[in-house]
Amino acid sequence: MREHGRDNPRAAGNIGWDIQTILGFCLLGASIAAVASIQFGQWVQARLGEGAPVSRNPFTTVGELIGKDRVWGAPATAAVVAAWSLAVLAVVAIVLARRKFRKPKPRVDAASKYLASKREVVSFSRGSAEAAAKKWLPTPALAAQFPGLMFGRVPETRTGLWSTWEDLYLIIFGPRMGKTTSQVIPAIVDAPGHVVTTSNKRDIVDDTIGVTSARGEVWVFDPQRIAAGFQQDPWFFDPLDLVRRVPETMDSAAVRLADIFKTAARGAGDTGGDAYFTEGGKELLGRFFLAAALDNRPIGDVYLWVNDDADRTPVGILERFPEWRQQAAALAATYQITEKTRSGLFSQAAQMATPLGRREALKWVTPTPTARKFDAEAFVRGPGRDTVYLLSKEGADNAAALTTALTATIMTAAEAYGEECGGRLPVPLVAALDEAANVVRWPELPSLYSHYGSRGIILMTILQSYAQGAEVWGENGMELLWSAAAIVLYGGGVRDDKMLQKIEALVGDVEVFETSTSRAGEGARTVTRNRRERKILTVAELASLDQGRALVLASRRRPLIAQMEPWWQRRWPQETMRKLGAR
Repeated sequence: MREHGRDNPRAAGNIGWDIQTILGFCLLGASIAAVASIQFGQWVQARLGEGAPVSRNPFTTVGELIGKDRVWGAPATAAVVAAWSLAVLAVVAIVLARRKFRKPKPRVDAASKYLASKREVVSFSRGSAEAAAKKWLPTPALAAQFPGLMFGRVPETRTGLWSTWEDLYLIIFGPRMGKTTSQVIPAIVDAPGHVVTTSNKRDIVDDTIGVTSARGEVWVFDPQRIAAGFQQDPWFFDPLDLVRRVPETMDSAAVRLADIFKTAARGAGDTGGDAYFTEGGKELLGRFFLAAALDNRPIGDVYLWVNDDADRTPVGILERFPEWRQQAAALAATYQITEKTRSGLFSQAAQMATPLGRREALKWVTPTPTARKFDAEAFVRGPGRDTVYLLSKEGADNAAALTTALTATIMTAAEAYGEECGGRLPVPLVAALDEAANVVRWPELPSLYSHYGSRGIILMTILQSYAQGAEVWGENGMELLWSAAAIVLYGGGVRDDKMLQKIEALVGDVEVFETSTSRAGEGARTVTRNRRERKILTVAELASLDQGRALVLASRRRPLIAQMEPWWQRRWPQETMRKLGAR
């Protein structure tokens, strides 16, 4: 482990040694080696009976040799040659062994000496995390068992780096850089309470189901049949529960749900088209959601209404509820506008509601007598350690609107339960949102980072690039997410120049010395050493970050390099490892 501790590791320190000082030390070393060789040679020669006993003072021996009181014979020469030969062979053997058995040190590790100090590294220790956990978890025993999430180690050591139950993550790893094995699976296993996790592949279910099913109930939401063949009892989720949960604010909740469908279809960063029709289509879809929720209809009816501008059933439903007469009037007015404008608004709303028209997706959000209903309120209040897996991927049958709606419903229920418990959940809920840009296209997600940590809702938003997040939440939303995350992990494999320049600036510069030599006149030689600044890690170095290393940008600390640890290298109980290995 490298030595941390300088108050400013980026400072160049003192000017160092010049060439004359170095040559002086070399001459001193050579002199000491020569005197030691003479002493050893004479000692061996004396032991063989070919000379007087040798003084313990090597300078006395040298003086006697110079004064010819002693003779340098063949035994002395042979002893010195043998000793130096053995020394050279030993050095060569050690060098070859190190080259053969020692793994090459990642290039980025060399930057560590310019980054976080020892005190800052210690602030990520398990002990620090456990001390914080005792404030938030119900018992000291639970805090000792679940101090936080270990996101890596100090390079080339067994010293873990831990976050607390207030730290929210933004994780950006390129494809196949180990984000699932080093972050998502460990977060699922080490979570002290309920878990929500997402993916665009079935591996996350296969790899962790042995652990999660043994400790609580498991729900796999899979509208695209990504995990086809996985056996579970039929169940469904009603997105309109998000609208119904607070009767007084159903209108705003309906627009919130419509915004989820809009962002899933277009992304918050989409600037194409006429904003009037885009926003108008969202408002129209929201009023349809409100009508369906009030009349206890399946959400699939909204798809029928939004594709038929002659069907005024939603207006009739809203008119039956006097408290929503303004919504009824606004919806009725939409049907009265010119045919071209009305067609444009309905067309926009229909695009947003597309997932509700797919047969397989509709099965997961439609009440049926043979399927149990998922209750988000009961889930977050449950005493066990239950898990919800949400699967979705890009394509014509994309289900991001539904997976996002389910995520939003669970998080809203968790936030409300935390408020009932005095401000935060009794036991933290971990939401490891892998492939978030494909599965959880939630427009409110960046703004939640400002307060979810203090509520015991631990979000881990995992992306493949900064630009991927900007496509979903817009530049402002992604910047908010980037700035509000307590821990940002960059694991390499990204060629996003804008993001890499941002990281390069945050890592900063280091002072170095440059030496220049000049001659003036007859042999006069001048050596000059000047300070200058250079980047600790350049854009090119960040783009080619070594596999298994991540740059950590954490609140109130300078950046540091962490060694990623895949789940199979974790020090978990053997029973846990066995369950993870089973498929």
